[in-house]
Amino acid sequence: LFPVSRAERDLRMPLLELQMKCELEGLAKLSLEETTRLNVKARFSNGETHDNLWIDRKEEVDVPGGKGTANLLVKPPGGGKKPASIKIESKGYPEYKAGDGWKTFAVLDCRGLEVTHWIVHHDGFTAETPGGETVDDIEFEDGEYYGYDEKAESETSIKSIETRVVLSKGGKKKKK
Repeated sequence: LFPVSRAERDLRMPLLELQMKCELEGLAKLSLEETTRLNVKARFSNGETHDNLWIDRKEEVDVPGGKGTANLLVKPPGGGKKPASIKIESKGYPEYKAGDGWKTFAVLDCRGLEVTHWIVHHDGFTAETPGGETVDDIEFEDGEYYGYDEKAESETSIKSIETRVVLSKGGKKKKK
């Protein structure tokens, strides 16, 4: 999955970051509620893929073999005895402010799979106008949101949403 030797991969498990950037107009910031589930696509160590995995930070399950807990266990498509796992290592989600570039929303510890895409849905997003008004009825149509701030008498929007998955700059988690 990653361009490292098997010995190095066995000693260190890479952490992955889910990042997003977008354009906010008429909005000061965008927030993701703590309880929001994350939707990702992944590639398993056997080369198979899964296009619709949901990770729930509130759900914790024991990893078989006594190797801690995970937020998601999934059996690889095409067989495989050992389930793959994903654990959200970061606490909470940050606010995305107007003018921010790429921002990390979650850090994931993945075992037996590699997250390849983060799919953003409108569920769980709230925004705030420069005047402090909360916008909680955000619904994306074709990946964008358009609204109107009656108090400021101006249009609001969330456009050009992009996501990516990158190796964490925070390093790698040492295998116990």
